[in-house]
Amino acid sequence: NTMKLGLFFASSVALCPSSAAFQQAHFNNIQNVLTKSSSRIPLAIRHMQPSSIENEEVKALSRRFGTEKSFKSDKRVPRTELLAATLDSVETIDASILGRLGNIQSLGQNTIDAASKVFSASLLITGNTVGSSMFVLPDAVGGVGMLSGSAIFFGLYIYNLISGLLLADVAIKLHESSDCEVPSSFKDFADAAMKSEVAGNAIGAASLLINSCFLAFGISHAGSLVVNTLPGLGLEPTMVAAGFAAILATASFTQTNHGLEKIANIAVMVLFSSFASLLLPSLANVSDPMGTILAPGTNSEGFAPAAAAAIPLILSSLTYQNIVPSITKLLNFDRTKSTIAIALGSLIPMVLYVAWCFAALGGGLENSAASGAGGTAFIAFSASALIGSCIACTMSLAEEYESLIPSAVSSEENCQMKDKFSVPAVAMAVAPPAAVVVATGCSDLTCALHFCGAFITPFLYGALPIILFQTISKESREVPSLRTTILAGGAVGFIGQELIHDISQLIA
Repeated sequence: NTMKLGLFFASSVALCPSSAAFQQAHFNNIQNVLTKSSSRIPLAIRHMQPSSIENEEVKALSRRFGTEKSFKSDKRVPRTELLAATLDSVETIDASILGRLGNIQSLGQNTIDAASKVFSASLLITGNTVGSSMFVLPDAVGGVGMLSGSAIFFGLYIYNLISGLLLADVAIKLHESSDCEVPSSFKDFADAAMKSEVAGNAIGAASLLINSCFLAFGISHAGSLVVNTLPGLGLEPTMVAAGFAAILATASFTQTNHGLEKIANIAVMVLFSSFASLLLPSLANVSDPMGTILAPGTNSEGFAPAAAAAIPLILSSLTYQNIVPSITKLLNFDRTKSTIAIALGSLIPMVLYVAWCFAALGGGLENSAASGAGGTAFIAFSASALIGSCIACTMSLAEEYESLIPSAVSSEENCQMKDKFSVPAVAMAVAPPAAVVVATGCSDLTCALHFCGAFITPFLYGALPIILFQTISKESREVPSLRTTILAGGAVGFIGQELIHDISQLIA
């Protein structure tokens, strides 16, 4: 409008140059229009200073993302009131966008850190599960057949997964209802949840027994592995096993929990790489894959006795619940992270076990291990499996003994989370299994795994999680779910079938 009035005024002057009164009248009209138009512009914009559009937050964010030049205004352009308002609005929007980009970048970094912690915890579970018990599984699976053995593996994976998640839920709820950090031991679970010292001592004893059996089995096989790998040195298996136990104890009380976790993770990574280099050629060397899968069991007594012998070994080999309290502590008692870590960390060993048994029963493993590269991969795989499982068992045993050792510090200091095991706890964790190995002359302790899988595991990781969960559910008014029913039925079934098998063997 102002431009049109200006043109109209100029044309009027050109047409009527001699009329001063006419020119003065038109000039007054134009001034009135300009005065009314200027009143529509906000006062803050009309009087804005050029320095006010230099937003320091925009400068900082632009320097952070390397886009500072794109937000600098051109000094050659005169800053009118309208230009100042426009630039201020643009820079305000850009500051908001940059702030959101910063939040997205921070969120992405936090997601990566969280995923790294979950993956690290899952590897710790894998290292705790995959151990020297793998070497006795092909014979057990061959007794029932590869197809039936795979079904048993999957069913026991689901059973242990329910048990592990239930124990993790108990640990998280105890942590949420306690002012202090919840110690990672089953004895403390019972003391806190069941309010019974007798029950806590019984549960602690069962946990110590099952982990001591696994640790003794691992120490024994470590001695045999070194002697078989270096036959020319003339080493005694018993002395090698004792030396391995001493090294394990030294590392356990000198390293922090996170340091032991890193060592176990390195062992698991070596296990993965060596297992892949050993398993892939072994699977390729299986002459008849379908025949191996569909082959019937080799046990002459039938399927039931073969299953009775295989289920305890497979169940004990898939056991990892002893490390679940430590996993929840490492993940800051986060339920989602703990669930993912437990599900993934226990799934990997089950897949590895099934593939291992398939390659062994199909003849591919024997052919691959006979070669130079295959023999080296087999040694690396065996050593990494032993180291990872023995470290995890030692951590679990040390946690239990820490709860039994009287503390000399005050009650307030007991509320602090301990990041390193004490020397007495580590000594009590490693010395008894090592003594058993030395006393038996580093002999095969497969019977210990069978005993654990037949009686201790169904009680400790089947019945106990139900008792603890129901005790907490009474306080939170939660009803028992399907998973507790599955655990109860499985515990009764495992113990019952072992009793029937043992009684029938005695009668026969």
